[in-house]
Amino acid sequence: MKKYSVAIRRSFLYAKNDRDKIIVVCTEHSCKWRVYASRHKADNLFGIRKCNLQHTCGEDNLSGRGHPRADSAWVADLMKNKLRGEPSYRPCAMVKDVHRDFGVDLEYHKAWKGKELAMHDLHGTDKGCYDKLRWYCRAVRETNPGSVADCEIDVVTNNFKWLFLCFNACAVGFATGCRPMIFLDGTHIKNKYKGSILLAVAKDANDDLFTLAYAVVDAENDSNWEWFCFHLRGVLVLQHIMVFEKFTFFSDRHPGIIKAVKLIFPGSHHAYCLRHLVDNFVKQVLRSYPLHNKKHWSSMFKKAAYAPSQQEFTRHINNILESMPRASTFITSSDPQSWANALFPGRRWGVINNNIAECWNNWVKPARHLPIVSTVDHVRVQIMNMMHRRRETTSVMVQELSPKKEKALATTYIESRNLSINKSCGWKFEVVDGDKSFAVDLNEWTCSCKSWQINMLPCKHACAAIKSKSMSLYSFCDRYFHIEMYRQEYKGMINLIPTFDLYETNNDEGSVINAPDIRSQPGRRRTKRIPSQVETRVSKCGRCHKPGHNRRSCKEAIE
Repeated sequence: MKKYSVAIRRSFLYAKNDRDKIIVVCTEHSCKWRVYASRHKADNLFGIRKCNLQHTCGEDNLSGRGHPRADSAWVADLMKNKLRGEPSYRPCAMVKDVHRDFGVDLEYHKAWKGKELAMHDLHGTDKGCYDKLRWYCRAVRETNPGSVADCEIDVVTNNFKWLFLCFNACAVGFATGCRPMIFLDGTHIKNKYKGSILLAVAKDANDDLFTLAYAVVDAENDSNWEWFCFHLRGVLVLQHIMVFEKFTFFSDRHPGIIKAVKLIFPGSHHAYCLRHLVDNFVKQVLRSYPLHNKKHWSSMFKKAAYAPSQQEFTRHINNILESMPRASTFITSSDPQSWANALFPGRRWGVINNNIAECWNNWVKPARHLPIVSTVDHVRVQIMNMMHRRRETTSVMVQELSPKKEKALATTYIESRNLSINKSCGWKFEVVDGDKSFAVDLNEWTCSCKSWQINMLPCKHACAAIKSKSMSLYSFCDRYFHIEMYRQEYKGMINLIPTFDLYETNNDEGSVINAPDIRSQPGRRRTKRIPSQVETRVSKCGRCHKPGHNRRSCKEAIE
């Protein structure tokens, strides 16, 4: 009746509405429009017995462009299917879509309440979902043998503490094809009980995102990072790669990550994200100087980080210290061996930022608003679909390297065609590039420009030397960039996990997992992250949502 009344732009009243009989009439008492429905005794279902659908009250009896029956329950029923596939569907978009499809001006608070009702019907309540975590971990282990799914609770209060997930396909793909680089980061959960997601991701042969493991914890602190790294080490030990590989970990210099990596992975290297380091440099150093060209000094700091040789690194740092002596304390305390190419002791294949982890945070952003079981399962579905797409894509590739590396190598080879070469012996060359000369050793895979050693792809000087020997460039590329490694990364598959209604959800332990103890803040939950001091804040109009003005000066209001 609600859908029908909204469609024909009429309203109605219930003359009778109980368990056995419904009588609906028009709001105008003189109108003959009437619907009579009652329960069938045979099948116990309601059915329309009599109806008169001809209105005798003239035009529609609604005042304004709204509708009294377009309430939050109607919105929830209307938008449920779309919210199932798009959890980030916003109430303001619902208002626009209802106006376009039905010609009804829907109030914002009804759209917001309707979304809340629909999300509760689809995913359950935030509090009740915690008791399904034990079932979900058991389902992951049964449907995906070899996967690690561990849920831990407080033995005293039975409150949820930690959840760790690593699918076997992800662990095997990382062990067989990915470079030994692991990017660590955390992101906030936006549901009622909040918390954080800790993640460990990698880069595949095409420099794209590859998920290794993720966990849900109550907060991003030292103890939780230590717990996460301990479980991550267990996954790597199961894949037999801890015994011969030294890993390079990337992070944003979170104290908990620094302590945990040093404790759990004592033989590995830890690299700091340059983007976060530059933000700290701006906030802690540049703001204490009345400098007008701060972008220049930020770029100078980046040049020092990217410098391949220690001589270039020292030159850029000295330029900074001459103008800003206070930067000496910041540079010393930031541990340059963890972010400068010239000083880094391990291998990181030219990667200097933690951007891939930030991409993962943005990739799973719609799932962070859901209850906990729906959150972790939504991430599983995203990983499963991504692995399937890339498995299908790599199966038809015929080139030697991954697409991005193939393109980079082709560009470098074109740049090498106008270089001059002087041969020293069978495998050593002197390559002249303008007014500089560089020493290339094909036997050791080295070039004095250090680009080959950093990126593990032949630089233009190496390409010129390789081609002078009539040899293939692919033979001098790192094995992690070859197409066969790309296929191995996505060879495994994540199996389906049916909805929880198909499984027995009773806990074998007989105890109920309670939600964490938190105190909810008054008002609507914050869903947008508060920008840091170094981020650019762009104010937007509250009416047209365009930057550069506010509601009072909005021209669309005048139009």
